[in-house]
Amino acid sequence: MTYLIPDVSDQAALELDNSLRIGRGNKRDCYVHPNDAGQCIKVARHPERYAECQEQSIVEWFYLNHLKERHVPLTHVVDCYGWVNTRQGPGLALERVQEDDGRSALTLREALHKGQVSRSQLVRMLAVLKHWATRYSVVISDLNTDNLMVRPGDDDNDAILVLVDGFGSRKPDWKFTLYQRCLPFSRIKTQRQWKRQEVTLFDTVDEICA
Repeated sequence: MTYLIPDVSDQAALELDNSLRIGRGNKRDCYVHPNDAGQCIKVARHPERYAECQEQSIVEWFYLNHLKERHVPLTHVVDCYGWVNTRQGPGLALERVQEDDGRSALTLREALHKGQVSRSQLVRMLAVLKHWATRYSVVISDLNTDNLMVRPGDDDNDAILVLVDGFGSRKPDWKFTLYQRCLPFSRIKTQRQWKRQEVTLFDTVDEICA
């Protein structure tokens, strides 16, 4: 199966200036949507490596639609609203995880630095995330402190971890197709890789909290 970005050239191009940028990865930049603060837009960071930089956005677009078609509750992953046209090229519009006051929620790394999440709390939060991923056969490809955000809790609900990156697959290849078509395989993959990814995650957590 070939995974392609839909043509959005007929849309008015959105201007994404530096004042709107809220995140930067190796391949993508993330901006607050200029017309909707509840959304963010991920765009390719390096025009000369455009196709490579868009791979993860393509995965997210198709995989989130796949989860929604299966009626999987998006409790621990951001929602996706589709592709938009920007001055930097096509961008993927996604849910922006926010605090109650409208600010961007903290990444797990930031929450640990600020002492807002303890190691024992994180153990419980990860157990909840694992239960969700296993129950719904969600593939988590990169469990790390920058790909996880902390959605604030309230009087009735605890804070939870939300994946903003690192799910579905690393590339839109044949394995990605298999994950969508064979749910038992997806579940087994998540179960088998969880321990290794969790060990690596806690190595980083211990460095942050040292």
